[in-house]
Amino acid sequence: MIWLTWRQFRAQALAGVAVLAAAAVYFVIAGGQLRHTYTADLASCAPQSSCDSVLGQLQYHYDAAFNLTELLVIVAPALIGIFWGAPLIARELETGTDQLAWNQSMTRTRWLAFKVTGVGAASIAVAGVLSYLVTWWAGPLDHITGNRFAAMTFSSRDIVPLAYAAFAFALGVTAGLVLRRTIPAMAVTLAVFVGIQILVPAAIRPNLLPSTTTTFPINQTTTSQATGITGTAGNFHFEGVGASPGAWVLSAPPVENSAGQVVFMDSYSSCFPGPGSSPHPAPGATKANFDVSQIGACLADHDLHQSVTYQPGSHYWPLQWTETGIFLALTTALTGTCFWRIRRRQN
Repeated sequence: MIWLTWRQFRAQALAGVAVLAAAAVYFVIAGGQLRHTYTADLASCAPQSSCDSVLGQLQYHYDAAFNLTELLVIVAPALIGIFWGAPLIARELETGTDQLAWNQSMTRTRWLAFKVTGVGAASIAVAGVLSYLVTWWAGPLDHITGNRFAAMTFSSRDIVPLAYAAFAFALGVTAGLVLRRTIPAMAVTLAVFVGIQILVPAAIRPNLLPSTTTTFPINQTTTSQATGITGTAGNFHFEGVGASPGAWVLSAPPVENSAGQVVFMDSYSSCFPGPGSSPHPAPGATKANFDVSQIGACLADHDLHQSVTYQPGSHYWPLQWTETGIFLALTTALTGTCFWRIRRRQN
């Protein structure tokens, strides 16, 4: 049975090995160059304490490759589910070769176990190697951005891609077994996996662990820590203040007064002496072109405050493990459904 499974799976396996080999060569070479440049840039800018611009240019230079590699790790589980999981059983049922296997001494349960275990392990291994390569290659860039919770970054680093691959594979096998047709099973696998990849970062991940809400007064001390000020339709809020370093900011409502009402720039126009004749700072104005601490000092007498809700940076690994556990639980449930359905057909 092992030999037969390998014979049926060898084309996909060789394709996977070829992709991994090409990815490994690229990441090792490009990763070495990136780390060398990062170290040299830090050594040159640290004495002048002016690393923001230098590291920003480095990040910009690798921005396209950064986004592309993240997308590669996120797409890989979907491709595994579509091209490895969905045809695994559906093709056998379509061509009738399942009857040949079932008429031998092999039981249906054992037949399914061989297929799911062998190809499923290969799926997790491919995702694991890709995730490790990207996590290592992007290390300096992740340190520059300081945002490990961005949707694509979190989903393409460390251990969660392994769980995504296991889930996508089990989803494809289940769809193939239920629908008994390869193409519909591939379509269903793609649609469900994409839907879950959109749903989880937007609605589930932020609520997996209790978040923290901090409220702080608007004054010179608090706004001196802000990295900028943004707003729409006259309301405004200060960025980069209130949350601990490396935190995942879930919401940052506009500045409010003591009654809990949103306030507008026009009500405090004398505190926003923008560049030139403009009474307001430009959207996204930063410390480089606007002194936010002076705005805070001017607003201090008006009893204003701002709140920010966030997941602390220390929640990164608990969220990784929790999300991995959820997808592995779904994988177990789908795999159990496959075995239950095979046994039901036997009876």
